[in-house]
Amino acid sequence: MNQDTFDKIRTFIRRNARPLDYIRWKIHFEGETTEEILTLLSAYQNEDGGLGHGLEPDFLNPSSTPMATCHGILLLKELGIEDKSHPLLQNIFRYLASGHGKRHGRWLFSMKENENHPHAPWWSAEEEDGTFSSYNPTAPLLRFILDQGEYETDLYYLALNTLEELKKEFMEGESFSMHDLIALEELRPYLDEERLNELIEENIEKNPANFKNYVLRPTHIIKSPNHPLYRKMRDLLEKDLEFLEGSLQEEGFWDINWAWGSYEDSFYVSRNYWRSDLCIHNLLLLKAFGKIPSQ
Repeated sequence: MNQDTFDKIRTFIRRNARPLDYIRWKIHFEGETTEEILTLLSAYQNEDGGLGHGLEPDFLNPSSTPMATCHGILLLKELGIEDKSHPLLQNIFRYLASGHGKRHGRWLFSMKENENHPHAPWWSAEEEDGTFSSYNPTAPLLRFILDQGEYETDLYYLALNTLEELKKEFMEGESFSMHDLIALEELRPYLDEERLNELIEENIEKNPANFKNYVLRPTHIIKSPNHPLYRKMRDLLEKDLEFLEGSLQEEGFWDINWAWGSYEDSFYVSRNYWRSDLCIHNLLLLKAFGKIPSQ
């Protein structure tokens, strides 16, 4: 990627990103500190400590949900923010300890209340109290608690117990979705690595011609050359990075490969938010593999 292309992406971000994502951009590529991002992310936090208000752009439920909260903690991880004493993080811990949005010891994938607000169809609830998933968003939320939670608290002990249950299910399970594996990758240090690698290799898309589809691609899992699968999957990963560079739109953004099929006005806004998110996400990937100009 040359400097002109990078500058075109920067211009798109400045014109289209929501404030949260514009500051993400500035932190990663312009040397901004993280102080303002914590303030902006706190605007998505409710009194119960959870996150909502369309933080995950495909559902606009203002109430706290496990998935919106998970989206927030993954942003914190991306930004390298580990200030567990900050009120934002303390209140997220409080929300996770409350038991809201859980069934069978796992945080729910979607909540019934999503249906009262514009949303993509997959964020509707399969049952009255929500849609159950064994791993998504439970696995990333567990990693957040284990990495940043306070030892000897009820929430930390709960996370340890849930981890043991999840590990057993992981070893015995037979079917794993793309999003299951992306979520489980967050728990890599705690899982049987050989089994996780086998599952990823079985499920990852091997044909670069299909990368344009909604499939598990190498860059969904391998974020840097330090990943354990990097050497083994290097050739396929390079094809994925080539796909990323080649799929950048002339206007300076990457587009999503899904649609809502309803709430067209809201989807138009959501799509633009995702474009900005993908600009940041994809440039971080390309940067990690030395594919963008030095900034």
